[in-house]
Amino acid sequence: MPENLESWLEIHFPGKYLVAENIIDINPIRLVDKKKKSIVADRNDPEVQMVVNWNKTQPDLGITIDDLQAKWEKGKKEVTAGRNLFKALKENGLDKVSAGVIEQAAYILIYEEPTAELRKAYLAKIMATVDALPDHNQTSIWIECMEPSAYKDQFKDIITLDYWNRGDSYHDHKKIMSVDFEWSPGLEVEIMNTKWSINSASDRCTQYRENAYQAALTWAEKNLQTPFYLDKDHMVGVGVDDIDPLALEFDFPYYASKPDTSVSGYDDNAVGFVNGIYQTEHKTFTKIKKTTER
Repeated sequence: MPENLESWLEIHFPGKYLVAENIIDINPIRLVDKKKKSIVADRNDPEVQMVVNWNKTQPDLGITIDDLQAKWEKGKKEVTAGRNLFKALKENGLDKVSAGVIEQAAYILIYEEPTAELRKAYLAKIMATVDALPDHNQTSIWIECMEPSAYKDQFKDIITLDYWNRGDSYHDHKKIMSVDFEWSPGLEVEIMNTKWSINSASDRCTQYRENAYQAALTWAEKNLQTPFYLDKDHMVGVGVDDIDPLALEFDFPYYASKPDTSVSGYDDNAVGFVNGIYQTEHKTFTKIKKTTER
């Protein structure tokens, strides 16, 4: 009986695979059923990875040789497709990008400041690249603009499977905006370019919130009954605007006086909210109003 996944791999595939990462599952039921999940990589080509489910309480950890071989073949096929896509993107003039493929989905990450001009230019090149690929099964296209500082921070040119299975919020924090679509021949760049959407969970959202707060506070000083306290750090509501996908709607709670945020339920004493729309490209906070509910 192998004691763990590493020993199982060495018994059945000596020297071929390594456990790249164990996926953390905080579901309490895992303490009972003992199910585990790990990322296994090919030692000779570590970008080829697969997710392996195993259980120490089951014979042979509940893994079969045929199943593992099928997972490896799938991982190899997807990495090959990702490398072909990356090579085509580079040949088409895209610079700081990475690419990855999972089944029918292709992921393209851009690591440059996402100005309006760059987004449109890169989108046009990406769409032309995908159109020109001689053979591809990827019809779900995901394009995401990341913080430039994240370039090659977690992986190189190919987005590896362990990146998507990490247990933290790194990707959400570094993703500035994105666009996704189902590929078909004849899609128009002008139309797809209107579908970029800002990410309300990014690190940049902190700066957006601070900018919006200054405008909200100026408005509040003119329109709210004094005394009041407008909070910019706690229980601030945020979401992508329903009309403009590059704008964020903020709700800043205000109180009769500064609350003790260490006390549970302090936010129940909010008098209301200063609501408005922050346009991330124009850096404006408009449509400001007072509300009693989010």
